[in-house]
Parts: sequence; structure tokens; C-alpha cells
Amino acid sequence: MFHIYLSKCKKIRPLITIKYRTWVFNTLYKVGLLANIYCTGKVKVIQSLNIQGKGRLILNDGCMLGVYPSPNLYNGEFYLEARRPESIIKIGKRVLINNNAVIIADKSSITIGDDSLIGPNFVCFDSNFHPLAPDKRLSQDYKCKPVKIGSNVFIGANVTILKGVTVGDNSIISSGLIISSDIPSNVIVRNGTEVKLCPFE
Repeated sequence: MFHIYLSKCKKIRPLITIKYRTWVFNTLYKVGLLANIYCTGKVKVIQSLNIQGKGRLILNDGCMLGVYPSPNLYNGEFYLEARRPESIIKIGKRVLINNNAVIIADKSSITIGDDSLIGPNFVCFDSNFHPLAPDKRLSQDYKCKPVKIGSNVFIGANVTILKGVTVGDNSIISSGLIISSDIPSNVIVRNGTEVKLCPFE
């Protein structure tokens, strides 16, 4: 009998957690305490959300920040930072981003198109955050470049996308890759090489 009770608790706890996190986010948004955030519809907050920065965060209808069931629902966090006033992070409609994502727009923008699916431990930066020249390493003399992820893109676990990258619509990025150059539409990227997308694959 006790094991049945435990089983029910394991199912109820995440549902309560998700409803609570989503309610807190929506309540703070409605009362104006999340001044730099703009929502165009319902946003579901699954994992603990850490929002930082002075820039704009645009969340479109049906986007989901975190996933259940997936690891780190209780002990990780979903980190979004539009660092400067001119920085923008835009997440499209029905975008699903798994747990432990880190997305930082430093001096430009990061855009994720509609219906994209992104695996756990996703990292995306528009910046190196420091100059590459050794004599300027500690200065603020560095440039940022926008990141654009298209619509219906499928990104695996543990993928890092670096500054200036554009990912075309419908493309797939395999797990564990670091992406530092543009990816065209309708391809699969495995181990840094492009494979044409088969319509039946």
C-alpha cells in the first residue's frame, strides 16, 4: 500500500512544481514586475527560471522553458540573459527547450524560430565576452554578432551555438556539437559535416 502512495507522490510532485513555476512567472508578468519581458500568449515554465540583464526578452505563444520528464527538473536552472539595453532574445511560437539551457545575448540578439526543438544543456552566445587579442583580453573592446536559429530546427543534447551563426529552417544538429559557422536549411549536421536531409528519414 505504501509503495502505491509513493508512486502517486512521484507523479503529483512534478505537476505541482510545474503549475507553481508557471503561475509565479505569469503572475509576476501580469503585475509588471518583469518589465523587460514581452509575452504574446501562454508560456510554460517547467524548470526554475533565472532571468538577468537589461535587454528585452520576447516569448511567443506556446513556448516551453524546460521539459518534464527530463533530468534536473528540481536541481538545475534555465538561464536567460539579455545583458545590455540593446540586447534581445526572441523565442518563437511552440518552441520547446529542454532543461539547463544557457542563452546569453550580450550586445546584439539571439532569435529562435517557431516550432524548434532543443535538447538539454543547450548553450547559445552572441559573444566571446572578451577580446581575443592578449593585450586587450580584460577590456570591453569586443564585438558581438547576432545568432539566428530558423523554424522547425531540431537540436540535440549538449549543443553549443556561438556568435554570428545562422541555422537554416528544418535542419538537425546532432548531440554534442559546437557550431561556429552557418548551417543551411534542410540538412543534418553530424560531427561537423552536413548530410542532406532525406524526406523519409
